[in-house]
Amino acid sequence: MLMRLELPHRYEVARVSEAPAGISQPPVRYRPAHSYDVGSDVLLLEFRSQSSAPWIGSFACRTSDSSGLSVVISSPDPMTAFVIAGGEGYSVQVDAPGHWQPLPVSPVVFAEVLPEQGLVVLGSGNALAVYDPKGLVWFRRVVENELKLRSISEDLIHFSGLDTEAGKTVCLSAALRSGKEIE
Repeated sequence: MLMRLELPHRYEVARVSEAPAGISQPPVRYRPAHSYDVGSDVLLLEFRSQSSAPWIGSFACRTSDSSGLSVVISSPDPMTAFVIAGGEGYSVQVDAPGHWQPLPVSPVVFAEVLPEQGLVVLGSGNALAVYDPKGLVWFRRVVENELKLRSISEDLIHFSGLDTEAGKTVCLSAALRSGKEIE
């Protein structure tokens, strides 16, 4: 499992196999609304911040095989973590673990952290989501299927994907901060 903590954050996080001694609370369980798609495996993480007691999160994994992305990413908000467990994505407020929401792209197949711009880009097989310090900047379906990130510049995100009407792969670009497609 990867830890991508390049953005400023005010917490520590570690993967654990069980709740360590000294944490009396049971793990906080995170399950997406469509939990019928989620396997029985979980990712256990211990979070520590100066503003709250340590706690354990039990994050349901979409898949337990190695094909599903598992990573913790510091979000542009220093008290929020993005947890991706076997492709299933969660946004968790570390100092208030009951405040969380599923990430809009599912399953998450790639995540890019842009520290110099204070942004995080998340992608699924057909959609992109971009976050800044205020939260979700934009989210939209950009291709029918097979979304691949080609590159990210200062202002643009370049990607390709399947256009089923045309029956071919297309290369597209969108403004990084608005999501507006650039021709």
